[in-house]
Order: sequence, then C-alpha cells, then structure tokens
Amino acid sequence: MDQKQAYESFEKYLKSHNLPHVLGTEPLDDGARAPLVTMVFPAELCPGGVVEGCVWFYPEGMEARVYYSEAGAEFCRESPHRPELYWLLNFINARVFPRAADGFGNRLYQPHGLFTPRFYLTEDDQFDITMTTAIDYNVFGLAPLETADYLTMFCPSLLKQLSRPIFFLLLGEWTVEESIAAITANA
Repeated sequence: MDQKQAYESFEKYLKSHNLPHVLGTEPLDDGARAPLVTMVFPAELCPGGVVEGCVWFYPEGMEARVYYSEAGAEFCRESPHRPELYWLLNFINARVFPRAADGFGNRLYQPHGLFTPRFYLTEDDQFDITMTTAIDYNVFGLAPLETADYLTMFCPSLLKQLSRPIFFLLLGEWTVEESIAAITANA
C-alpha cells in the first residue's frame, strides 16, 4: 500500500463510520505537501470534553497523534506539577503496552499489540499531552480495519482512561504514585 492508497482507504473508513473529520495538507521541508486528516472525538471526562487527533500521510508512512484539547493543554501550562507529569509519562511509556480490540467482543479480530504509541508533552510551548504512533503503509495494508479502529476508537479511548490520573496529578490532587496505582489497577 502506498501513501495515496492509505489516505483514500482511511478517508473511506471515516466516511463509512460517519466520523467527523477535516481533510487538509501540511507543508514538508522539500516544498511538497502531505495529506492530513484532523478529527475530534467526544470525551466527557477529559478537559474540554473532547480528544483531538491528526493523521499525516507522509511519503514514507503515517504519523498519528491523539492529544487532549486546548483546555487540557491549559491545565498543563498552568500546573506546577509538570515535573511529576514527566515521571508519569515515562512510566506510561515503559510499562503500558496497549492491546487494541475491535469493540465488538472480538468478533471481527482478536485483541493485539500491533502498535506501540509514545506519550509525551510537546516541546513547542503548546503543552499538548500527546500520544503518537508511527505506522508503516505495509502494516496499514495488511491490517486496514485494525489500524483505522486503533486510530479512531482505541487511541481516544486510552487517552480518556488516562485522563483522570494525568489531570489529577497536574491539579495536585494525586501524587505520581497514586496516578501510577490508578493506571496499573486499570491495566
């Protein structure tokens, strides 16, 4: 599968599932433009009530980012507990190995660990708490449904699950140890 096929396949998936999205492009260093899909997912327990996502279709593969809204970034920007957040994100990267499922009781496919996201705080003064996954077009070609479900269902769901430990930490309501305990209790 190539860049164009992946982009068209993902757009078709979004339309067939009635998922709101915006299509665009992003400039590359060489002057070319990469297709970009932007999405917003309802997330009632997250700051701002939504989780946002973008998927870039670069010539060499896809890059998917899912992140908390501007309201979440504002909590992070104003929190004196960002050092503890780095500790928590380091724990998540080291110990949380997500296994995505189909959401239909494993009738379409079995839970799997096909993707390994990375969690971090952006370094661009935007303070976005972000989950990023790099996806090779060959993998997308072999598992298009699993990949699209991962990007539109699993990633937003995982950020919703992590919202309470992350934002209670940033608000000073929980310690890092309490946030880690909450994450491991739900693992």
